[in-house]
Amino acid sequence: MSQNTDQKVSWQQLSSALDMAELGATPSECHGVICGLICGGINVEDNSWSGAFNDLMNDGLGLPIDLKNLLKTLFEASANEFVSGEYQVKLLLNDDDKPLSDVALSLTQWSESFMAGFAIGNESKKKLTKEVTEALGDLGQISQLDTDVEDDEESLRAFEEIAEYVRLSAILCFSELGRKPETVDDKKNLH
Repeated sequence: MSQNTDQKVSWQQLSSALDMAELGATPSECHGVICGLICGGINVEDNSWSGAFNDLMNDGLGLPIDLKNLLKTLFEASANEFVSGEYQVKLLLNDDDKPLSDVALSLTQWSESFMAGFAIGNESKKKLTKEVTEALGDLGQISQLDTDVEDDEESLRAFEEIAEYVRLSAILCFSELGRKPETVDDKKNLH
């Protein structure tokens, strides 16, 4: 896993790359899958996430190199956010200048994609705690929310609370099942 956490991928940047590749997915769906893979326990130190991502998002086919590199940057930044333990995980949602209904739609897409990635990432089928099972159930409900909402203060507050719950649920899943990179000391102790 790269230690360069300065590179960020924007919604617009990824959206343009996805359109050029004709992938038919949104940036939120891609980020949701990536975060689900990470939180489900996929190895963050190798490239195994790439094959799982391609299987889920592109029927197992390879991706154009520009998109592949952008997704790799997104994966590394996301993995670093989870691994740092500083609760700085950010969901990649539609731009804030869009109508709330568009941003809410991207949250439902992120949630649904997270669950798909999580299922694949938890390939060892580790037993889930009651809290993780409940969080995944809630994410399933959130993925089905009606996104036709008004752009008013009450709806914005409700959206922000739901988005924060989704973010904290992902962190909970990572804390239970996510794989942190081995430290140099860990590798020395393996004989």
